[in-house]
Amino acid sequence: EHVFRRSTDMRCALIARAEGEPLREESWAQLRRDVGALAMTLRRLGLRPGDRVAAFMPSRPETVVAFLACASLGVIWSSCSPDMGLSVLTDRFWQIEPKLLFAVDGYRYNGKSHARGEVVEQLLAALESVAHVIHVPGPDAGASAPAWRDRMSWADSTATEAPLAFERFPFAHPLWIVYSSGTTGLPKAIVHSHGGIVL
Repeated sequence: EHVFRRSTDMRCALIARAEGEPLREESWAQLRRDVGALAMTLRRLGLRPGDRVAAFMPSRPETVVAFLACASLGVIWSSCSPDMGLSVLTDRFWQIEPKLLFAVDGYRYNGKSHARGEVVEQLLAALESVAHVIHVPGPDAGASAPAWRDRMSWADSTATEAPLAFERFPFAHPLWIVYSSGTTGLPKAIVHSHGGIVL
C-alpha cells in the first residue's frame, strides 16, 4: 500500500534492462494492474496470510509483481537466485515449507544462457509442501512449456484483471524471510516484518 501511495502517471514505476533484451518500462498503472491480477490468482489457489511462497527468480519486473502481490495478502515471501545449486536451495526452502513456487526456466549472464528447468524439477521433488508452481519464462524459453508438476504460466496467472486490495496486519506480521550464509551449519531463517520494512 505504501509502495503505491505515491504512484503517478508522470513517470514509470519500473525500468528494467537484461542482457540481449530491449529496455522495459512499466507504468504505475500497469504495475498495479498486474499485482492485482496475480493477487487474485493467489487467493483463488488458496493462499492465506502467513502462508509462505518461494521464488527461484532473477531480478526482473515479474519478481517485483510477485513480491508485491504476496505482500498485499500477508503471504510471506522468500527468494533465491537462479544461479544457486540444488542443495543451496533445498537447505533454505525446506525450512519454510512453501505452498507455492515462482520459478524461471533459465537466465542469461555474461553472454551465456543457463537453463534451469531441470533444477526446478529436482527442487519440486524435494519440496513436498509446494502445491502450485507459477512458471515465468526465461529469455530462451522454447515453444513448449516445462513439464513441471502443478504448473501455471505467468501469462495465465496475471490474465484476469482484479482490483488491488490490501490486507491489514499487525506491525510484526512477517513480510519476507532471508537466510544466513550457512557457513556454520544450515542457513538460519531470518524474518523481517511489514512494519520494520516500511519504517
